[in-house]
Amino acid sequence: MAAYLVLMQEIDDVDRYRNEYVPAVMPFLQKYGAEMLVAGSDAKPAEGEPPNSTVVIRFADTEAAWGFLNDPGYQPVKEIRLSTTSRAHMVIAPEFTPAG
Repeated sequence: MAAYLVLMQEIDDVDRYRNEYVPAVMPFLQKYGAEMLVAGSDAKPAEGEPPNSTVVIRFADTEAAWGFLNDPGYQPVKEIRLSTTSRAHMVIAPEFTPAG
């Protein structure tokens, strides 16, 4: 069953994020079969004061999503994201399956 990584974050250093993090994360997303569904700052607030960036990534299952996040090679790349962003909130959620 598919799983979704949903991340909302404030990108504080747009240049470093775009030029360092994005190119470095792409091979790991490919490695885990991820499909980028939403990425950017085009989302319009519907409630509250969300950060300026929303990302939604589909994985084949929760194991693939956690594999991506916990990949030892990804950890230095993750540090780039953490150093260029703030106010991050991330969840991994399984695809909704109606009861019945």
